Amino acid sequence: MRALWLSLLGALSVTTGLAGCAGNDAPPVDAALGDGAAPTDARVLVDAGSAPDAPIVSRPGIAPTGTLPGEQPVDAGDVPLSVPSEGEQIVRVDALPTEHITFFATFAPDDASVVMDVLRWDGTSAVSLGTTDAGVGLRTLAVFDPTGPRTFWARVRSMEASTLPVTLTITRVPFEDGATCGADCDHLLQLPLTIDASVDGYAHTSSTVFRYEYGRRDMVMFVRHAGHTMRAAGLAPFVPEDLSQWDGMTPGTDVGAPRHSSHQRGKDGDFSLYGTDGQSIWRSFCTTHDTTNGRECIAGTASGLDGVATARMIGDFYATGRVTMCFLDRELIPIVIAGAHQAVAMGVMDAAIEPLFADGTHLQHWPNHDNHVHIRVSEAVGAALTFGALPTEPFEAP
Repeated sequence: MRALWLSLLGALSVTTGLAGCAGNDAPPVDAALGDGAAPTDARVLVDAGSAPDAPIVSRPGIAPTGTLPGEQPVDAGDVPLSVPSEGEQIVRVDALPTEHITFFATFAPDDASVVMDVLRWDGTSAVSLGTTDAGVGLRTLAVFDPTGPRTFWARVRSMEASTLPVTLTITRVPFEDGATCGADCDHLLQLPLTIDASVDGYAHTSSTVFRYEYGRRDMVMFVRHAGHTMRAAGLAPFVPEDLSQWDGMTPGTDVGAPRHSSHQRGKDGDFSLYGTDGQSIWRSFCTTHDTTNGRECIAGTASGLDGVATARMIGDFYATGRVTMCFLDRELIPIVIAGAHQAVAMGVMDAAIEPLFADGTHLQHWPNHDNHVHIRVSEAVGAALTFGALPTEPFEAP
């Protein structure tokens, strides 16, 4: 039924009086490849096509056939590509608003210079949502657009001296936003690329490593819900960083340098904090020093942290009923506790979750958390619990 619907949508989206359907492709992304520079997973906004010559007569989210030259319409599964030297292959997917779609490219040799970006039809042109050139033998990006049927493209480029065989695996998974996960909650999914940070409420930056942004279905839902909540309150988007690798392992395992002790199976996530300047970017909120345990705030040096905004963000995760524990530097915790009290007094936080900030479990100290909060969700099977009975699980260092 989905395939039939999308086929009909594609047929209806043919323009009238259109001399040529193909738009202009984007210029190559300025990715530093093969020159010794560190690989990046950078968010890039690029106009990748001109407007069609005539209005689309039906769904604005479905692009005219041939919008990008050489596009290959596909449904799902493994798509074999032969990417020419310093050339590209483009795969097109028309998605329903209930589908989470992952584009996962694999290739050999695993150190080949490959760039993949994903583009979205905005009704006028194809706009790049994100680009990655990082990962040993793989590239991975994901999308989700609940606003309606939508055309996406995955563009794979190679800087190799000869044609490079690439397998692009396209996976469609039913998905919906929300603060409660009803089924299949441990399904590992990549956090979708931000379509509009002013709506989604979370942002990717030049330091984002997309292959490390895989979380349980419920964790991905909760990140997106918290983002929507913060933006609805007029607060800046926060920045998620490491969740888990695409295979559920600790980020950095793929290169022999794990970045955490946990962050496995998609249950953990690291998120930026809110400053009194209204921004939520990764930065330290104290003067730090190195201890035998790791980097910690020097007592009495905390400054610039917005306790209310940070508590509201953490509180949205608490409200799901699935958080087991969070980690933050001890010097920042009192500021967040005070912020939670103030948020309740302001009427912007449920008083039922206020005690969780000071129970010593759901928000506790751990070194190296002066610039972000680590949030962990329960792996227990079952519906969301009440605020007063949030799950407790054996301690695991972050």
